[in-house]
Amino acid sequence: MVQPEESSKHRSFLQDNVADFFNFHVRYFGDDWRALGWHSRRTQFKRFAVLCEVGTLHQTRILDVGCGLGDLYAYLRKEGMTVDYSGCDLLPAMVNRARQRFPEAHFVVRDAFEGLGDERYDYILSSGAFNIDFGHNLTAVQTILRQMLAHCTQGVAINFLSVKDKNRDAIFFHYDPRAMQAYGQTFCDRVELREDYLPNDFTLYLYPSVKSEPGT
Repeated sequence: MVQPEESSKHRSFLQDNVADFFNFHVRYFGDDWRALGWHSRRTQFKRFAVLCEVGTLHQTRILDVGCGLGDLYAYLRKEGMTVDYSGCDLLPAMVNRARQRFPEAHFVVRDAFEGLGDERYDYILSSGAFNIDFGHNLTAVQTILRQMLAHCTQGVAINFLSVKDKNRDAIFFHYDPRAMQAYGQTFCDRVELREDYLPNDFTLYLYPSVKSEPGT
């Protein structure tokens, strides 16, 4: 696979494609799950469930990259998981609505390709954040995968649309599951691939290396 490019080269694509797509949907659907482009609440929740199987999330610190309206936070609460949650999203409209829905959580406007900040988290999750075709998806996502792994202590879980999807829409970008897993293995010792939950989707788990303590 091609190597990552500098994030500044992707900004215009994110602004023109991703921002326009979601701003329109938020104006039209409001806080509904359709504002995020999901086909149904059921498939959205199925993706969330698989993300949450990356590890034991209860009482951990979590960053949700591309948090949208905060639906993943709502799902975690519904499942009884108490977490120190932060969400970031490119779009101010999304973040403002998320803050109104869940004032107890922490939401910020952030272009993930410009960095994830200085903090570290136990787990970093991302659901559907990079499925819009913005022109340089592969190189952009390769960049963000490295950033996500560098900012977590326990694991990363991220899902994508699969090239195996038989009903593709030109606005979306579909990724090759095996190629994405192989790329992850170039910088991460443990990368797991999940393709067992929806026919058009897959999830990657990336786990940082465990450093042994002196004398162990």
